[in-house]
Amino acid sequence: TPGQGSCFTIRLFLPEVHGLVPGLDALRARRSGYEGPRRRILVVDNEEADRRLLLDVLRPLGFEVRTAASGEEALALWEDAGERRPDALFIDLAMPGIDGWATLARLRERGFERPAAVVSANAFDRKLDNPVGLPPEDFLVKPVRLPELLDWLGRRLQLQWITQPRVERPVPPPA
Repeated sequence: TPGQGSCFTIRLFLPEVHGLVPGLDALRARRSGYEGPRRRILVVDNEEADRRLLLDVLRPLGFEVRTAASGEEALALWEDAGERRPDALFIDLAMPGIDGWATLARLRERGFERPAAVVSANAFDRKLDNPVGLPPEDFLVKPVRLPELLDWLGRRLQLQWITQPRVERPVPPPA
């Protein structure tokens, strides 16, 4: 009304509240493992915190996880693994020495044909004309969204996840 303070209304559209987010119940389910044989994952990143994050997420789910701090270390692990070579690879691109692209190319030359995902802080790395022909769906942008990472693993390794309903913690009443 004229002469009084301005007044306005904010209206929020929350798809979750209105039931418009498909698969939300599945997203709320907590993954506690997967069915079938134990899978091996190689995480290659020069940043200890990034390696530790993936290690801490994947090991409790039943994955056997090896980590490498450089491309050179990843190549050595591949050679030493023999029959226990990884089923999937997560690799950063910006590493000193051999970068992620060159490491992945060398692994491919040595017979690595398993799923690989680039985990990079640079969204511009997600290009179609990359040196190893990875499709855009094999790029995960840092900071990694864990549901996205687990969805990628599930698709690429054809995993059947074991889920448990998320336990909602009661919200204490306001003081």
